[in-house]
Amino acid sequence: MARTYLQPEVVERPADPFVNQRLRPSWAQGREPTIYQIVRDAQSTSFNTPNMPGTSEEADDLSRLQRCIQEIESATGLELSVAHFALDMTAAEMVKAIVSGKATAKAVGVQADLRPILFLLPGSLGYGPSMAAFAAGLGKIARVVPIKYPDLGSILAGNNTVASMADAAVEQIRRSQPVGHVRLLGHSLGGVVAFEVAARLLEARRSIKFLGILDTAIINEGRDYRETLARTLRRLRANRVNISRIACRALAKVTAAIGGEAPLTWMLHRYARGKFNATCFRIRLELQEVLRSRAFYQWLASPRPSLPIGATLFRCNRDGAPQSLGWDCSLASLDVIPVAGTHIELVVEPYLATNLPLVESAVVQTYTPADFCKRKALS
Repeated sequence: MARTYLQPEVVERPADPFVNQRLRPSWAQGREPTIYQIVRDAQSTSFNTPNMPGTSEEADDLSRLQRCIQEIESATGLELSVAHFALDMTAAEMVKAIVSGKATAKAVGVQADLRPILFLLPGSLGYGPSMAAFAAGLGKIARVVPIKYPDLGSILAGNNTVASMADAAVEQIRRSQPVGHVRLLGHSLGGVVAFEVAARLLEARRSIKFLGILDTAIINEGRDYRETLARTLRRLRANRVNISRIACRALAKVTAAIGGEAPLTWMLHRYARGKFNATCFRIRLELQEVLRSRAFYQWLASPRPSLPIGATLFRCNRDGAPQSLGWDCSLASLDVIPVAGTHIELVVEPYLATNLPLVESAVVQTYTPADFCKRKALS
């Protein structure tokens, strides 16, 4: 069935005086578009694109919305919360949410939602559709706050280490939860970022009530290129990825390997406003992921502390790897819970139906009687 995509609506600009404030985006060359124009441009380039092969309609819509928010963030320097936007919002409605401060990450109803907070640290891909769906599932037992890592611009400016990601995460945690027990859940790269965050919070005398690690291995596993190829072919057959995405990732890897990420990023900004916008956006995401993955391997090669706390490791089946995946040497105690699926697929269906209750149970076991009362009051 054919889809009908949003078209930029023709309406009068809102009379709110803040709407016409001048915000110079990083890509602007001698232009000073209003925030209204920025939102209109972001909607036009993000929403009016065909479905990506191999994605569900719901996931594709969420991806479009996230892309729109990222475009606005990049142009304005603001930090926004996806929770306060919807795919069918007009440009005027988005502008109203932004200028009122309700959509900024610093002002997301912390006081109104009394559920225990769970900070979710995503993998190198960042907070994409699969992690958003996973977070929504966890919403039954906690208020999930996703952590944002430094973006591509910040990475190229020098914030290209796990330490930089942890510093950014700690600042977000302080804003969202200045006091009280902290609960962390990290997937893949997010596992080591969560570990570094826990170390910083302990130094600041904060209490870590829960440290969850979703299949992060900190041992030197040999890379089996045949298995990598086989996994890629399986994902192609299952329509989880397409040839275009594989090509974009290959370009990002080659570019990073020869140290050409800065020139490539300049070219992506140069052509992002034309017909190659969707491709440029995908390459930026892939390059960002490759650089974050490089930071992960650099962290593995460096000394790390041993924390006086326990953690819960949700472990996929890995032939030949130790049960602890290397974590037993860095933590006071470790609970290992087997989960279904592969490293990438454990947070998506059909494996999510099996794994989500395991994660929920582990988190709920850390709740105090007061936490249970808060959950009951909101149920």
